[in-house]
Amino acid sequence: MDQRSADNPTGSQTDATFRIAAIGDLHLKTAVSPDMAEELVALDQKVDFLVIAGDITEGGRLPEVELACELLAGIKTPIIAVLGNHDRRGVRRRAMRLLLERAGVRLLDGSSMVHVCPNGKKVGLAGVGGYGGGFWPEEVPDLVAARLSKAVGVRARREALRLQSALDELALLESDAVVVVMHYSPTVTTLGEEPPLKYWMLGNSLLGRVIDDHRVDLVIHGHAHLGNQYGQTPGGTPVRNVAVSVTGGPVIYEVRADRSIGPEPWPPRPVSINPSTELLIRMGQVQ
Repeated sequence: MDQRSADNPTGSQTDATFRIAAIGDLHLKTAVSPDMAEELVALDQKVDFLVIAGDITEGGRLPEVELACELLAGIKTPIIAVLGNHDRRGVRRRAMRLLLERAGVRLLDGSSMVHVCPNGKKVGLAGVGGYGGGFWPEEVPDLVAARLSKAVGVRARREALRLQSALDELALLESDAVVVVMHYSPTVTTLGEEPPLKYWMLGNSLLGRVIDDHRVDLVIHGHAHLGNQYGQTPGGTPVRNVAVSVTGGPVIYEVRADRSIGPEPWPPRPVSINPSTELLIRMGQVQ
């Protein structure tokens, strides 16, 4: 029995409000790893739903989407996903969305929903792709020599406003917990060994600010392939980077009745923080 099974051999929820399986950055192109397919299918009846944090495909091309649909259609667990920057490279985005929806994937794009778990618990989910833009001045100094272009700034603000709208909608609905799903990161604390000069490409602080203005229990993102799994927004909201290069495969999170995040059945690799981020933490500029 592997460690994941040993930690929770029956897959029961015990005192958990609900259990989420999460993965990101599959980058499917021409084939699916048999191990990954087996692990995803094995999630059935062990979790309440599966979240995919973007970059399902390598380039958004329809053959890649069809490959993803073949994989995901075999999963009985409800699937909720956002698109990543690689998914948006394709020109036939409407066709891509329709194919994914037919395969049972609920796409969130600046939108929200309430998922009712088998135990009756209601989980509010807000999803947005997000965008880059950087984390100055909230979490790090301005690491880019020149100010970001106007186009990047406009896109970053637009995505933050779309997330705010989705969370505002959820605030009017009844839910036991709220989960935000995005592709880009809302914090530097999950960027791990990513070069600081790339931070502006990996997310932005506007997203974290919107999250901290709402009651959010968990944020799930991908995109930072050299990042680490654990982090938090400046306001203390738990953030998890689920890029498959970071986690090695799907991970499971428990959100308990007291809205705390329980231990994961699959021990992640140790948190890796590059020297630049470690220095900023000591300076008190990263929480």
